Amino acid sequence: MERTGIEEGFVLVRDFHREYFGGNQGWFSEDDRPKVNKYGCGIIAAVNTYLYLAGITRVTKNGYMSLVDEFVRMYPLSRLCLNIGLGVLPWQMSSYIKRKCRAAGIKVEPDWQGRRGVGNLYEKMKQALSEDTPVIWAFYNLKPSHKIQFYKYINGEFRDTYLDQHDMEHRYDDVNSHYVTVTAVFESEKDGKLQRWVEISSWGSKYYVNYDEYKNFVRNAGGILNPLNLVNAYCSNILIIKKR
Repeated sequence: MERTGIEEGFVLVRDFHREYFGGNQGWFSEDDRPKVNKYGCGIIAAVNTYLYLAGITRVTKNGYMSLVDEFVRMYPLSRLCLNIGLGVLPWQMSSYIKRKCRAAGIKVEPDWQGRRGVGNLYEKMKQALSEDTPVIWAFYNLKPSHKIQFYKYINGEFRDTYLDQHDMEHRYDDVNSHYVTVTAVFESEKDGKLQRWVEISSWGSKYYVNYDEYKNFVRNAGGILNPLNLVNAYCSNILIIKKR
């Protein structure tokens, strides 16, 4: 498979002898308010992206969690958004990344692509990755029952179920509404058809999403011509970070 992605190793979070591929909202207690554990995926994606852009690819779990706490303090509205189940909004993630990068002497311009639809979303994602810039990717569908599958790459194949070596249980991971951090895309040809897989960081792990399945996920609000698909396309989109 041909890879296009960030150049350096992604953000490695260390917790004693265990290492994570980016942050994990699950580190926070289910009883905490704001409800980072349940709705904090956007904060995780923003912190992941800032750390990589700032060249910080090694961090402790406690250090990472302190950055998440800082995000909530920086944006008091985020506390309300988390508590009512809305999660954080693209402008909050954009502002956080821009402010933190500026403090680190890096000029960036985040740009939420929702209003541009999903027609060439993959190409924009691939271009950003080729410039060594992670991408924040949102999944959203108006049908709560309609979900997109996350895969693991195991022994040379993509699998929708796998054995979690830490918890020693079989997992099947899918989502309806979620933010992730994109670190690479992989392309190959099979039976004359282009296969596109997107590598992501979510819950401190590395997963893969089949891009054709994503397109079906967005266009499933009750028929491809249904106007509600426009809502899916706006919300289920990407945040591109442009270096200046």
